[in-house]
Amino acid sequence: MIDLDALDERCPKCNGLGRTENPTWFEFWDKDFFRTLGTQEKLSIVEEMTPDQPDEPIFFICKECHGRGKILTAEGKQLVEFIRFWLNPNY
Repeated sequence: MIDLDALDERCPKCNGLGRTENPTWFEFWDKDFFRTLGTQEKLSIVEEMTPDQPDEPIFFICKECHGRGKILTAEGKQLVEFIRFWLNPNY
């Protein structure tokens, strides 16, 4: 019997999310999710002073897992090669 959990693992580069954060957006992300009336006025003043947002995307698709969030283990790669060999007559 094949253990399906042993064939793939969480991507170490994106931690299983399938995407990585764009560092140019770090200064624009709001760290204070709990706003009160007193801080709302201060935030509106700060938002007027901040520079324009970058034209780049907020997230990039992970180059390691290609957006899947998982990568093949050594056993998974071996199984894929075995299947490719037997499915493709011109292999």
